[in-house]
Amino acid sequence: MVEVNELIAASRYIQGSGAIALLGESVAALGRRAYIIGGRTALSMTEKRIRDSLRSSGVKVVAMDRTVKDCTYATIDSLVDAGMRAEPDFVIGVGGGRAVDTAKAVAWKLSVPSVSVGTQCATNADASAESVVYTDDREFLESVVLPRSPAVVIVDTEIIAAAPVKFLVWGMGDALSTKFEAEAFAEAVRRRGGKPPTNTALALADSTYQSLMAYGLEAVEDLTRGAHSDAVDEVIEAVKLTSAIAFENANCALAHAIHNGLTRTGAVKREHGEIVAYGTIIQVAYEGRPKDEVLRIIRWCESVGLPTKLGDVCDHDEEALSGAVEYACTKDPNANSMPERPSPEEMARTINRVERGI
Repeated sequence: MVEVNELIAASRYIQGSGAIALLGESVAALGRRAYIIGGRTALSMTEKRIRDSLRSSGVKVVAMDRTVKDCTYATIDSLVDAGMRAEPDFVIGVGGGRAVDTAKAVAWKLSVPSVSVGTQCATNADASAESVVYTDDREFLESVVLPRSPAVVIVDTEIIAAAPVKFLVWGMGDALSTKFEAEAFAEAVRRRGGKPPTNTALALADSTYQSLMAYGLEAVEDLTRGAHSDAVDEVIEAVKLTSAIAFENANCALAHAIHNGLTRTGAVKREHGEIVAYGTIIQVAYEGRPKDEVLRIIRWCESVGLPTKLGDVCDHDEEALSGAVEYACTKDPNANSMPERPSPEEMARTINRVERGI
């Protein structure tokens, strides 16, 4: 058996103010027939600029769907049927994580390249080769690993900076987990064997964390007062590019397993990135990292508006919490990325320690 290291990444990533104008020339090499998939709000803000850019490069929009709300198999299958009739050369996903994940899955099933145009910073889905699929009741179902990454990723910072600040906060919450999950996975591989992450992936995971600590609060404060600053751009890159490459090449771990367990309770009241941020706190506490390090993460989360206590992320009873912990520790595949798979009892004790302030 040949063991190799590999790095998965989007073919082309373009970030900057006004970057959406470069969409047409960036996708022209993929073909001349585009299928656009997105949500109503995202396309209401971007459709004219997308069409203008595509038209300028001789690309025709052969189909468009503005109704995507969730990434479900029912939605994917319906859009694939429409795509088969339209015969596109590529699929463009426009919007947040659910829209671009749906578009990537549709492109995969149509056997054509995908292109991502992000309109907010709540997710690093734009550049990844995964689609997170939910049930019709909006409960996490599974993460589908796709055979290739998006061919082009457009991140127009002007558009993203104009979105509500909460999206940036949610994106930072998701990206916060990257360093700790990557390090856990690397240690698990060292102990048990398997394909290790590249040094590049681990460096990007650490870079994501350092950027969040250095620029996160400043970026939130700047956007809150309507300023599109260098700090905002630093955070956008950390979320959209570095965390995407890092997590995809070094795996998710306990923070995402906790997220997936909690969403199955039907009692969550926060978004993906917020729940993952809470899961990150639980993971680093479970790992026995130094108290100062855990408290630094908690204080940073508090400063930018991310949840730090269980009651902040879900309305739970003991039975629901027990089920969430059981799923996260014994059934969710992300927990396999930990050096030692935690027991439900250990996890319950960790949650109680975090509730008491460590």
